[in-house]
Amino acid sequence: MNLDITTWPDGLLIAGLVFLVQALASIHILRTKTEVRSAVAWLGLVWLAPGFGLLFYLLFGMSRIRRRARMARIKRGLAPRTGELADPQGPLLTDLVPDPPLRWRAHARLAGRVTNTPLTTGNRIRPLKGGREAYDAMIAAIDSAERTVALTTYIFQADQAGRRFVGALARAHDRGVQVRVLVDAVGNLYGLKPVSNLLRRRGIPVATFNPARLSWRLAFFNLRTHRKLLIVDGARGFAGGMNIRRHHLEDKEGTARVRDTHFSLEGPIVSQMMDAFADDWAFSCKEELDDTLWMPMVDPVPGGAAARAIADGPDEPNQKTAMIIESALASARRRVLIVTPYFLPEEALVSALKQAALRGVEVDILVPARNNLPLFALTSLAGVRQLVEAGCRLFLSAPPFDHSKLMLVDDEWLMFGSSNWDARSLKLNFEFNVECYDAELAATMAGWVQARLQAATPFTLADLDARPTAERALGRVLWLASPYL
Repeated sequence: MNLDITTWPDGLLIAGLVFLVQALASIHILRTKTEVRSAVAWLGLVWLAPGFGLLFYLLFGMSRIRRRARMARIKRGLAPRTGELADPQGPLLTDLVPDPPLRWRAHARLAGRVTNTPLTTGNRIRPLKGGREAYDAMIAAIDSAERTVALTTYIFQADQAGRRFVGALARAHDRGVQVRVLVDAVGNLYGLKPVSNLLRRRGIPVATFNPARLSWRLAFFNLRTHRKLLIVDGARGFAGGMNIRRHHLEDKEGTARVRDTHFSLEGPIVSQMMDAFADDWAFSCKEELDDTLWMPMVDPVPGGAAARAIADGPDEPNQKTAMIIESALASARRRVLIVTPYFLPEEALVSALKQAALRGVEVDILVPARNNLPLFALTSLAGVRQLVEAGCRLFLSAPPFDHSKLMLVDDEWLMFGSSNWDARSLKLNFEFNVECYDAELAATMAGWVQARLQAATPFTLADLDARPTAERALGRVLWLASPYL
């Protein structure tokens, strides 16, 4: 039999090659996807829309980050992440918090095993309202630095806000402080002038995280670092959801453009923040930071809170943040408060929210009435009916756009950081959050959220039904694409 493909018609040859690539993509999907829903969705796209589906999967569905991250950890002398669930070395919640309820002891055990990160005690955590208060505190910290400054963020624009940070970083560099800046490769391109160029001209070591390459690898559009961390002298840190850009400052009339919340941290939790930065820096530019300089021993603050860092990303075997959120929802007995700009939870989180509400827990969810991503807002509203029917209460906050990311349970536990309630944050991006077991801080933040809820508008089933038919239909169509995100 003659199998010389050079004699095949061009159309048959192309069809054969497409079929081969489809088969290889299907094998990759079956080997790497851990959720049936996701695997079926990708298989359907690859086979029903071969050209578009294959390109879409190559760009958005394949993660080569895990292998590169594994090699970066090995070069640092660290064991690669295997996903093995084991208790980390460190104190238990009962050692840090007086007589904690059994449900929080169980939750803390789960969080420790999932993250392989111990609880820390003696942490002073202070919330910061809005861009100006947070930026002023961060720049003052940089100006006080004596040895090191480490900064990582998703968006860092060379605008009114960004140039203040560039100036502070340059002053620190000029007086001999070791400075490292890591900006996401996509976030670096916001605005007309990449801030990385401006930093390099000032002599500041800067790297871009996971840059797009015009090669066989193509661009990793989803695999972004969404972490926002500033660590000064290894002992003082800032974390939350704020990027560095003028959108977080007031306009000419003194009106806030964006509402947000950031946090100042002192104590041993800062060492866990620095460890996450060192991992990302080694991954991005292969420089190993000297532990003796960058990671000094940090003493606990008397009377400080118990807290744990949650560094999560697509290189991790487990979806840490999602599992911890689900466990916290299962631990709720009275009230759950959620503030997020992007709310599109997957099935497991939807189920956990419904179960909490059906147990009689008050579940209040605050999202912006006017989102900066209108299509995302349509998609989000298309999926909330079952939550409202189960008893969850949805509130729409009036402008300005609220970019805060907070979760509180029973005024006893809270989580803050960079993660949104969507697949992009919980599965596809590198995120950094902090869980905290501290009734005083939780009560303070509950007061902040309660004030926002009182100024917000409840969104009921009647409001869902009253939306224009075309808007509801478009939202449901967009909702169908959520498994691919």
